[in-house]
Amino acid sequence: MNSNMQILGLILSILNYALVFLFIFNLLKVNYYNQIVSIFVKVYSPIAKIFSPLPIQALNILILAIVFKLSSLVIYFGDQYVITTLLGVAVIQTIMIILRIIFFAVIGGVILSWVSPSSSNAFLELIEEISYKSLMPIRNYIPSAGGLDFSPLFVLILINLIESFLSDMLRSIV
Repeated sequence: MNSNMQILGLILSILNYALVFLFIFNLLKVNYYNQIVSIFVKVYSPIAKIFSPLPIQALNILILAIVFKLSSLVIYFGDQYVITTLLGVAVIQTIMIILRIIFFAVIGGVILSWVSPSSSNAFLELIEEISYKSLMPIRNYIPSAGGLDFSPLFVLILINLIESFLSDMLRSIV
């Protein structure tokens, strides 16, 4: 494989990550006035005009992220595996990236709640918002006990269980 194909595969992988971030922003309905989110939205808006097969924007972003991941996998491993195997790997890896980003956002949100609550940095606000909105469904069922919030613990355990299941699926596919 020549270096141009490797660079193209790397660019497609980076685009996959960017679209995964945009998917998380769209799914959790984070503040679109945040400077970081607005950059992602401005970059995606021309792509949305070209590629939007479904009426739900979040699904379009997810499909496009999977297509970019699949394209990078085809560049790297196209001669070794069947395309359907690579499609399964692309879907699983994209879901695992989503879970890993939420995992680290929850950890970052917990640390920020101890160190610097309500900061004015756009990146830190984004981490706090992703963390808060990821924890909200669990907080509806598990209230805080004496001022201690156990919802991050449950979310982190749930994410690790899902990731281990997906890793087992990935090993069985490949």
